[in-house]
Amino acid sequence: MRKGIDSTFLHYGVRKEDMALIEQSCQDVDIDAEWLKDNILKPYNEERNNQNVVEEKKLVKILKKALKNL
Repeated sequence: MRKGIDSTFLHYGVRKEDMALIEQSCQDVDIDAEWLKDNILKPYNEERNNQNVVEEKKLVKILKKALKNL
């Protein structure tokens, strides 16, 4: 196994192995995994990194914004 920085974790807060499961789950239900990563996982991870905790109000805002991008 390669050692180093996991870019998937840096961008989305999810390890590569877990992201593979998320992507497969998205494909199983016809959801675009890139949409999920760019519109939900990335903003959520950025907020968590900035505030250390994502409050429900902020999470709802992230989800509403993501749904507008469908």
